Amino acid sequence: MWALSDRGKDMRILNIIQCTELGGMEQASLRLMQCLQDRGHEIKVISLNPLGALKEHLDKSGIEAVGMEYRGALGWRSLPTLYRILRGERADALMMTGSNLLAMLTLGGIARGRRLLAMHFHHSVRPDWQWKLFYGLAKRRFDAISYPSDFVRLEAETIVPSVKSITRTIRNPLAVPEKASAEDKAAARRRYGLPPQAKIVGNAGWLIDRKRFDVFLRTAAVVAVKRPDVRFAIAGSGPENEKLQALAQELGIADRIHWLGWIADMRDFYLGLDVLLFNSDWDAFGNTPVEAMTYGIPVVASVMHGGLGEVITDRRYGYLIAEHDPERLGSAIVETIDQPDDANAENGRFRAVTLSDPARIAIEVEKILQGQIAELSVPEPTRILSS
Repeated sequence: MWALSDRGKDMRILNIIQCTELGGMEQASLRLMQCLQDRGHEIKVISLNPLGALKEHLDKSGIEAVGMEYRGALGWRSLPTLYRILRGERADALMMTGSNLLAMLTLGGIARGRRLLAMHFHHSVRPDWQWKLFYGLAKRRFDAISYPSDFVRLEAETIVPSVKSITRTIRNPLAVPEKASAEDKAAARRRYGLPPQAKIVGNAGWLIDRKRFDVFLRTAAVVAVKRPDVRFAIAGSGPENEKLQALAQELGIADRIHWLGWIADMRDFYLGLDVLLFNSDWDAFGNTPVEAMTYGIPVVASVMHGGLGEVITDRRYGYLIAEHDPERLGSAIVETIDQPDDANAENGRFRAVTLSDPARIAIEVEKILQGQIAELSVPEPTRILSS
């Protein structure tokens, strides 16, 4: 039995998630689960794939997790296994993180009336007819659907207008780091072999096509001509790795690039930077630039489609354009380095911390999981910074 508190009845919450790697979706889900734990709730993770790198972090947080084999097209051969697992569970509330049409079919009556579907994807990854099929079922299976940005929420409402009554924008929670000292920053650079006196421009993420690390490198080439003291750091791995290293050679900047590989704890990476340069064709929200902002790191970014403009709404918070223009991005980086603005960095930090406040976000999710979605306000979409 669960104890009563000023929050109401503490809950046992199941979180069904597609996989447990260390991508942005999984890390955002981990932070949310930790926030709900802090509010007295018990969490259990059911992964539709074998447990991955996130398991270590789940273990440290005391979050029980089970994985399974994902077999057959769209996982259809795994349905009996998931059905058996769910029938053996007791839950007061249920979250599903990510979109899995077939998994929704196995829910039965578990936690009915207290279910949240947490979406993290840009809808262009699938044709509209698939989303119409998906949301048609989701409306009948879930009491609320959350999105990390107005951008992706409005996409969903455009494709399937009838979901509007149960959709909400709930940002990804971010931990609030303490302000770092000069020695902290120097130690971070030593850890990754970054030159202590150089200016460092960096980015982190999966090295995949839509993340546009090619734009990062082409912008780096522009900056390198203007500022010989600037070096560049890339944290991440992925299928584009060899192609990107070849591009760095072609651009003549290979000796200026530090390839750091995948980093589990990003704190020291951010502390080692002077500027974060983020480029993406599409991102539901853009965790990397917002995390950098919480450390007081100035952000220069180009995002063709995504929710970052809801955070960087004007130049007080960073520099954001809607096309990948290395010349404009390079000029913005040089200006940021030449004329550092502590007030701008602090504004960006305050903006990111306010929008991604873990305590507030945990309360919003808690209300949904307690069947109180009607108590959540529906905000007007954030004004987007034009290019």
